[in-house]
Amino acid sequence: MDDPHAKDIEGQVSNEPKLSVEPSEGSSGIEAFDDPDLFPEGGWVAYRVVIGCFVGFIGTLGFVNATGVIQTYVTTNILKDSPESDVGWIFSVYNFMAFGSTLVSGPVFDRVGARIPLLIGIVLQTVGFMCLSVSTEVYQFVLGYGILAGLGTSFTFAPFLGAISHFFLKKRAQAIGAAYMGGALGGIIFPLVFRSLFPKVGFGWGIRIGAFMVFGFLLIGFALIADRKEEIHAGHNYQSGGVIKQIVQSIDLTVFKDRIYTCLVLALLGNGFAFLISLTYIPSYAVANGVPQNSSYLLLVVFNAMSIPGRVIPGYYADKYGRFNMLCLIALLSTMAFCIIWIPPPIGHTLTGLYVFSGCYGFTSGSILSLAPACIGQICHTRDFGKRYGTAYFALSFGDLIGIPIGGAIIGSGNSVKGFDHLVIFITVLSAMGTIAAFSARYLYAGVKMIKV
Repeated sequence: MDDPHAKDIEGQVSNEPKLSVEPSEGSSGIEAFDDPDLFPEGGWVAYRVVIGCFVGFIGTLGFVNATGVIQTYVTTNILKDSPESDVGWIFSVYNFMAFGSTLVSGPVFDRVGARIPLLIGIVLQTVGFMCLSVSTEVYQFVLGYGILAGLGTSFTFAPFLGAISHFFLKKRAQAIGAAYMGGALGGIIFPLVFRSLFPKVGFGWGIRIGAFMVFGFLLIGFALIADRKEEIHAGHNYQSGGVIKQIVQSIDLTVFKDRIYTCLVLALLGNGFAFLISLTYIPSYAVANGVPQNSSYLLLVVFNAMSIPGRVIPGYYADKYGRFNMLCLIALLSTMAFCIIWIPPPIGHTLTGLYVFSGCYGFTSGSILSLAPACIGQICHTRDFGKRYGTAYFALSFGDLIGIPIGGAIIGSGNSVKGFDHLVIFITVLSAMGTIAAFSARYLYAGVKMIKV
């Protein structure tokens, strides 16, 4: 059956437009690459996909957002004789694989749809978490959790994020933000589960129970997910060759020639770098300042609880007032949270102050991770959305790879309060760099005009 929009889309393929011209006043620029009539913007199937992605993200990002709990327990119990920087590599490799491998899993989604990469990811992620539960040496943690589970996470993350773009254009930021709430909810569930289970059943069974929960959430997401690959790709002629060859050919690093895209990636890198280190080390920071370990875990609960409204409310206003505008505002508020709450003594050294910071930064940082893909989707064809955000997260993954070990090296072997204070300053600088990059992207996209972009 001929797609009524195929002609329009085909006409864009050979001479893909570039956003070198400022959007007209009152326009968000979202129609520069895609025909809005191609997207349902609602309906049972579209909302079912959002629900499926929401549930799927609980499983996909639950362990990611519970990194601080796992890292603190492993450091103080299983690998207590290993340097902090060595232990940090375990979680750095995991995050590097989870987000860096989207360079491949994103194009896989673009080419074959959601279900095949999801099946691969569910198997790898579950097996990797089971390997984590029996690990006792650094290399075992790296191989099982870091590489295997990390690779699996990337193959569930890409289709859950990408499928939403097939159903929403004008409401894409809201839809992505709503689905991303699942990751935040997982960040509440899993720290509480681990906090309760580790003292009762031990690390091994605590992780295994968590892995079974992840498996269940991912299966529900798989059952609800759908994509519109045929409609989105109608009129686009792929290069000849097998699927694997086409996927490899679709990996495109020349996109960094686009200055707007590059600035968006730098904004994601700086803020994502700060997000990961904060999420990982804030429980250890609290312990170093005299907070009991069980209480320090609750900081992650507050962090992730506040990121739930932080992913929905800014997404709503982003679609209403401009995604680039909201990204700049949220990035600025994130940096201010460091400067006003965490850095100044004695506020940042108290449990109350850390609760306030966790709530404020949880709200703002969660928004950045959902707004950045929405902005990227605004400067590319939807059929290329998977590889564009996959490439962006590939760049982010290098920050993930070196971020936690750098954090451990800054803290030092003694886990002193002074070392942690130096780490907070380092994170603040990263956040500020991400904020500058966000404003730069907005300037390159629309100049200084106060319009909806």
